[in-house]
Amino acid sequence: MNKFTALMGTVAALAMPFAANAQSFSGNANGSSGYADLEQTLRVTCDVTFDGTVTSSTTIAISSPDIAMGDFNCIFVVPQGTWSAATVPGDATKVDITMGANTVANDPCYGTVRGDWNNSTKVLTITNQTLPPIDPSGNICTIHDASISIPNLNLS
Repeated sequence: MNKFTALMGTVAALAMPFAANAQSFSGNANGSSGYADLEQTLRVTCDVTFDGTVTSSTTIAISSPDIAMGDFNCIFVVPQGTWSAATVPGDATKVDITMGANTVANDPCYGTVRGDWNNSTKVLTITNQTLPPIDPSGNICTIHDASISIPNLNLS
């Protein structure tokens, strides 16, 4: 065996785990519910619900997002923009969520945050992540803690 053949065999062996680690969603995100501890100018803990459809093996279109009473001031917090979820290649414990909120200060934020996914409990947890303001002169939104149960979703 020449050095080139040996090298190519090593490269192929190293590449195999990456192909085997392609992550994919199955099921749906219907009946998702939980809470989010959010802060911009005021810190509030709000209830969050949504449904969602797996549109490809790596994406979910989130429909009907709702931010509702938890703390009283949640009445002023509403979803912003189109929400979605995506797999993180090579990691079945992470999910990227694109989402937004118009806050108590009427200073909307929108962007993508990374959460921790537990396939056994079907819970997505987001800790200490920020969403950028839509208006560049606005304030960021901080998600101190969020926990969303997505009972019909699998990530493998």
